[in-house]
Amino acid sequence: MVSHNAAAANTETKVRVSAPARLHLGFLDLNGGAGRKFGSIGLAINSHQVIIEIQLANKTSVAGVNTSPSMVDRIHGLLEKFYSSLGKLIPAEHRAVSVTLIDVIPSHAGLGSGTQLALALGTALCRLHNITTTTHDIAQQLSRGARSGIGIATFDHGGFIVDGGLSENSTIPPLLVHCKPPQSWRIVLIMDQNSQGIHGEQELLAFTDLPAFPIADSHAICHHVLMQLLPAITEQEIIPFGQAITEIQSLIGDHFAPAQGGRYASQQVASLLEYAQKLGHTGIAQSSWGPTACIFVESDEAAQKLVSQLSKHIKQQTPDHHGLSLIITQANENGADIVV
Repeated sequence: MVSHNAAAANTETKVRVSAPARLHLGFLDLNGGAGRKFGSIGLAINSHQVIIEIQLANKTSVAGVNTSPSMVDRIHGLLEKFYSSLGKLIPAEHRAVSVTLIDVIPSHAGLGSGTQLALALGTALCRLHNITTTTHDIAQQLSRGARSGIGIATFDHGGFIVDGGLSENSTIPPLLVHCKPPQSWRIVLIMDQNSQGIHGEQELLAFTDLPAFPIADSHAICHHVLMQLLPAITEQEIIPFGQAITEIQSLIGDHFAPAQGGRYASQQVASLLEYAQKLGHTGIAQSSWGPTACIFVESDEAAQKLVSQLSKHIKQQTPDHHGLSLIITQANENGADIVV
């Protein structure tokens, strides 16, 4: 549902939207054998965010921290989609905007940069032009949420999310579960600046070319989510939570291995995850297509200790491991912040 306020946007008005990155931790049913396809689990995190500011201008421009040709093209593409759909009633003389990128989420790292950028820009434009709508409508009109609803739900709510995938008649996955992980839990991110996750045409081909996901594995993942993951969050038990995450990821990662070169997209990241497992850690995952991976731990102290151990391990490895970085983060509980 979209409604337009008759009041025109003030030329002095600025709208700033910040939205957190997200971790995508796995699908429930890649085949849709039970009538719904995909279904996702994931959560918002505080370590990375997109912050975008817009206002009316004489000429459309893009400035800020990342003005690469690809980013500028992406922004212009989103603007075109917006003004041909949600903003189609906006007069042509009011469609020029200045867009300032104050912060961005790394692209093709598995952190949901594309969805968060689109939702942040679309939301900012709606506020600027006094258009009342929902994040679901913005996502649909800007071609986001075709498989996963995690980024849409974390934009609105933050926290830990389970979505219900897509039926034949749905366009955006419905939100099934929204809860907040314990505030004491931490997430150690492992990032590889020398690698990118599968994206674009390569991603579409991967979903097309991979064999059918075994229904028994889908059943196992759903059971892990319902009977381990969610109770563990509710009861604040990191060990069963971590065990469920690791099991889900092994099933998902092995299925995608032919497309991404192994259970994990980056072999350097994989070596650190294997080392973390030898240290006794569970809660080990790759977000989306990677290469970013994460390890869930019960406290900041545990996270600091793990980072120290992994840093020492990196220094002992070959130079191709030197592009790895370690970041301690936690779940974002609030979702997007919008300031007019």
